[in-house]
Amino acid sequence: LDEIRYLADEGMLFTSDPYKDIVKMENNEESFIKALCLNISHDCNLRCKYCFASEGDYKGKRELMSFETGKRAIDFVIKNSGPRHNIEVDLFGGEPLMNFDVVRQIVDYANEEGPKHNKNIRFTITTNAMLLDEEKMDYIDENMGNVVLSIDGRKEVNDSIRVRRDGSGSFDKILPSIKAMAERRQGSKQYYARGTFTRNNLDFYNDVIFLADQGFKEISIEPVVLE
Repeated sequence: LDEIRYLADEGMLFTSDPYKDIVKMENNEESFIKALCLNISHDCNLRCKYCFASEGDYKGKRELMSFETGKRAIDFVIKNSGPRHNIEVDLFGGEPLMNFDVVRQIVDYANEEGPKHNKNIRFTITTNAMLLDEEKMDYIDENMGNVVLSIDGRKEVNDSIRVRRDGSGSFDKILPSIKAMAERRQGSKQYYARGTFTRNNLDFYNDVIFLADQGFKEISIEPVVLE
């Protein structure tokens, strides 16, 4: 405890917060919304064992978002973004590609409405890649500012956790699709291969190395967070 106190007193334990004064100032001002997360699909075609969303349904009914709901969400964030020009919208699930027609409708609507209000709406989509095909990859590459591709690294690691409804692994199906999607994004377009590590693969640095060896330039491996 004395060592911890010493580090804290010397400013070596915590970094200073450069935004604390800005936050205090903004608390007295009108606030605006700059980002939105849309759960496009309360359903999933995988049954990942660590899923915080209760395997996609968020402990509720398995159903897909309607375009009308998505449209109202876009209208809401435009209306409440104040003077902000840039708005971030995350398309999430479950697995959003299970509702791909609505994904396209929402993105197309936002691309049409945003400029009318001097808004630049930038989309991110997170996918397990099970449903990626040429049509979806072309649309995603053209319309998404960022693409998050879920894969947990080595085959034995991925297939012990990221399983299909029948319990079989997903690795052989998703790796070629994730590679193809990442290849489209190489260069100036943003993407990353994202994995989750658990107590069963504390050597997750080997998963980072594996993904790098597959040619992925942007990699994120993060710890599982459970209730």
